[in-house]
Amino acid sequence: MLSRTAFTIIALLGVVLVVSSCGKLNQAEFEMWKNEHVSQMEQTNSDMSTKITMLEGKVDQHSQDTAEAISRAKDEAIAASQQGDADSITAAEQKAKEGDAQLRADLTKVIDMKGNEAMDAAKSGDADLQKQIDAVGAAGKSNGTAIKQIQSDLMALQEKVAMVDMKASAKPTLVATVNFGSGQTGLSSKAKETLDGVADQLMASDAKIVVVGHADGTPVLRGSHRSNWDLSQSRANSAVKYLKSKGIDAGRIEAVGMAHTKPIAPQNTAAGRAMNRRVEVILLPAGAMM
Repeated sequence: MLSRTAFTIIALLGVVLVVSSCGKLNQAEFEMWKNEHVSQMEQTNSDMSTKITMLEGKVDQHSQDTAEAISRAKDEAIAASQQGDADSITAAEQKAKEGDAQLRADLTKVIDMKGNEAMDAAKSGDADLQKQIDAVGAAGKSNGTAIKQIQSDLMALQEKVAMVDMKASAKPTLVATVNFGSGQTGLSSKAKETLDGVADQLMASDAKIVVVGHADGTPVLRGSHRSNWDLSQSRANSAVKYLKSKGIDAGRIEAVGMAHTKPIAPQNTAAGRAMNRRVEVILLPAGAMM
C-alpha cells in the first residue's frame, strides 16, 4: 500500500496534467488552486486515517471477541467431555458390579455342582479303593509267604557258599618249588634263596607243611640211593632240614618222596626231566587232602 505522501503527490501530478491539458494558468491562480487542493487532500487524508483507526479498533475488538468465544467453546467442550467421561465411568462401574454379581452367582452354582460330583466320585472311589486295599492285602500275604521261601532258599545258598569257601580254604596250597641236579639231593644257593623267601609265610600259618620230593624217572645205577623213591625222599629231607634251621616247628613238617609218579613235564626231554627233579613245599590246612 502506497503512503499518504505518495498518494498526494500522484494526485497533484494528475491535477497538473489536467490543468496542462486545459491551457496555461498564471502563477497566482495556480498557487491558489494548489493550496486549495492540498488542503482538501490533507483533509481527505485525515478522514481516511480516522476511518482506518476506527476499522483497526473494530478488527482488534473482533479478534479479541473471537478468541474469547473460542476459549469459552473449548472450556465448554472440555467440561462436557469430562461430564460424559464421568457418566460413562459410572455406567461402566454399575455394569461391572452387575456382571460381578452374576459371575459370583454362576461360580457358586458351578462350585456346588462340582462339589456334589466330587462327593459322589469320592463315595464310589472309596468302594473301589477298599477293593484295591483288600486285593493288596491278599497279595501281601501271598508275597509274605513267597518272601519267607526266598529267605529260606537264600540261607541254604549261603550255607552252601560257606561250605565251598571252607573247602577252598582247606585246599592244599603250593608255596614254593625248588629244583635239583641229576642224581643230587643237596640244596643249591638258588633253592635256599627260594625257601628263605617263604619262611615267614610258613611260620605265620598254622597249617601243616608237607614237603614232597620228586625224581625224573631216570634209573638209579650208582650212588647211595637204590631207586627214584629213595632219591626223591632224600631231596624232601634236605628241604625239611633247611626249613627247620629257619625256626619252623619240626612237628608241623612232613617229608614225602613221590619218585617219578607226579611229573609236571615230559620225561623224554632234558628240559622236562630238569623240571621234574624238584621239591614242592605245600601248606595243608586241617581237613584238606593231598
